[in-house]
Formats: sequence, structure tokens, C-alpha cells
Amino acid sequence: MDDAFAAIDRAAPTKAPAARFREQKDWLLWIDARGSGIDQWGSSGNIGQGATQATLFGQQINLLSGLTYRARPNLLVGVTGGYENFSYTQTDINGKLKGDGWTVGAYLGWKIIPTLRYDVAVTYSGIGYDGTAGTAQGNFNGNRWIFATGFTGSYSWANFNIEPSAKVYAIWERENAYVDSLGTQQAARTFSSGRASAGNRVSYPIPWLDSVLLAPYAGVFADYYFTQDDAAAIVAAGGIPLASTPLLQGWSARITGGIGARLAGGTTVGFGAELGGIGSNTQIWTFTGRARIPF
Repeated sequence: MDDAFAAIDRAAPTKAPAARFREQKDWLLWIDARGSGIDQWGSSGNIGQGATQATLFGQQINLLSGLTYRARPNLLVGVTGGYENFSYTQTDINGKLKGDGWTVGAYLGWKIIPTLRYDVAVTYSGIGYDGTAGTAQGNFNGNRWIFATGFTGSYSWANFNIEPSAKVYAIWERENAYVDSLGTQQAARTFSSGRASAGNRVSYPIPWLDSVLLAPYAGVFADYYFTQDDAAAIVAAGGIPLASTPLLQGWSARITGGIGARLAGGTTVGFGAELGGIGSNTQIWTFTGRARIPF
């Protein structure tokens, strides 16, 4: 959603022939590939001070694709679907959780005024888990809802594109009850988590060749994570307290950077990286590749 308006509406490279960009394109096909990882230490003071291993670590891969339609000049709607695969380890409780699943959802973007847009998205995921805690192992299913919304500004200054934003997402996940390999009945688990963030992203368009516009970017954001969970009861019962999404709490900072390229036909591709959890006991890194094809 973040790049849907950009891929359809932003100005073309100034060096390209203007006639190529006059055709109205109301559809947008997009795909995102994202790899992320997390390392969490027992306290923030351990980071960078000789800690040999995080108490929580793991990786996740997400593949998402979608189709966006411009219903009105200032209104986008779309559908999305995807696949995820994850693996997390928590050493202090000798727990591991692996799994994968599918996602479907829908989203809407509204350009309220030329310099301000609003977006909202809802997705549903079905997930299969394979978890261990100590000597116990279990396979079980679950589901997850994600709601995301926010406002993004768009301004220009001295050829820089400046995009301040304020966004929030919330996750509700349920892991179904199961019987582990030791014959113990494990209760269902429900939890919620989310993040509120505010910050700014700045890009600088650079015409290249005759039909390509490069746009390196960098951003800085303040994040607040919030979580509600019954993991304490799960641990007491010998269950698996890990989740398909690391559950975080408190303030941290996040930096982003990357580069995008817009081609003559309106297609855009981009690569980016992100480091979150700065100032906390958690580090979250993410690498992203994306492509957008208007038609």
C-alpha cells in the first residue's frame, strides 16, 4: 500500500519523452519479497557488549502479491495474497517454533488532498505450527488478523521528496489447543500485539539514462510496541510461548534506506533495508525487494 499511489501517480522522469506517460493506467500489479530476522537479549545493556547469543532469535520470509485498482483519481482499492515461513528459538526456555501459512486481505488508499493520503488494510492468515518446549513437541494450527492504518504526507523541497507519516498496526492471533508428544493437553493461546510509529522518509529523484528515474531514500522513525499475552500461563503448563510474530513491548527507533527505480512505462522496482529496535534490547533487520507494474 505504501507505494501504490507513488507507482501510479508520481511524475515521470523529466528526461523521458512526455508522450509515453500520458496514458491513464488504473490497474497496478505488485509483488513484495521480504526477509527479516530478530535478535533479543536479556537486557539492552547486553547489545554490543560481548553477549555471545541472544535469548530470542529467528528469521521470517514473506512473499506478498496484490492487484490495485484506481476507482477514482484519489481512491485506490485492492486485494492481496501471500505466503510466509518462519523459525524462532528462545534459549532460556529451550523452545523453538517453526511454521508457515497463507494470507489474504484487502486494502484502500485515499488521497485526501494532494499532500496527504490515508490508507487502511485488513488481512487474515491461516498458519500451521511445529513447536518444541524442552522435551515436548507439538503440531497445531492457528489464525491471525492484522489491521493496519495510517496517514502519509507528501511534500517537495529543493528537489527532495519528504514523506512524514504516522501509522499503527495491530495483530490478533490464536493458536489452537493441542496434545503434545508427552500426552499433555495444551490449552489454546490468544494474544495481541502491535506498533505505533511516526517519522519521516526523504528521497531524492535522479534522472538516469533517457527513461529511468532513480530515487535513493532514507528514513527515521520512532516506534512504540504494545503486547497483551497469556504466555505466563502457557509456560507454567509446559507449553510453547513463542508466536509467529515476535512479541515486543516499549519504545525504540528504526532507520530505513534503499533505492527505487521508475522505468519509462511506469514500472517501478526497489530494494531496501531496515534496522529496528534501536535503543532497546531487540534488533530487527529486514531486507525487501519489490516491483510494481501499472497497466
